Amino acid sequence: MSWTHRLALAATALTLTAGLAATAAPAQASTAAAAAQPSIGSLSFSGTHGPGVGSPTITVNGSGFGATAPAGTNNNVTSCGTYTANGNAYGNQLYFTDDNNFEAGYSDAGGANCIGITVVSWSSTQVVLRFGTAYGSFAHWYLSNGDGYALSVGNGIFGGTVSGLS
Repeated sequence: MSWTHRLALAATALTLTAGLAATAAPAQASTAAAAAQPSIGSLSFSGTHGPGVGSPTITVNGSGFGATAPAGTNNNVTSCGTYTANGNAYGNQLYFTDDNNFEAGYSDAGGANCIGITVVSWSSTQVVLRFGTAYGSFAHWYLSNGDGYALSVGNGIFGGTVSGLS
């Protein structure tokens, strides 16, 4: 699945989520599978924005994340170069997309993103992430306040606008 396609899916998910949140009453999950689906309630950023700085910290709050992070594969050797401590790629189970033309943590049969994701901590209700060392190594591979983003954890997708970076 291309980066553009994933970003379009995330934008659609945001639009649907915003509409449902404004009009829907709380509902009970009717199946165990629905109850187990990850739900992202909020996401916050901390750290410094812009190029040439270390990765910000991303804190994800919600439910249904499971007790442990999905299995990832080492992402130190990429098509963009070789990095030390570049985190992992997680297939479609954990990835981040920024509208400033970078994506982190995604992989498929064609390869992986150049930026990996490092899981700092993981519980069923909170996930804390950082980007691998490839973050900020190219002109547009960094976050700034005001960037649009989407994050996928399992089947849960959340998106919004980056804020909170100094």
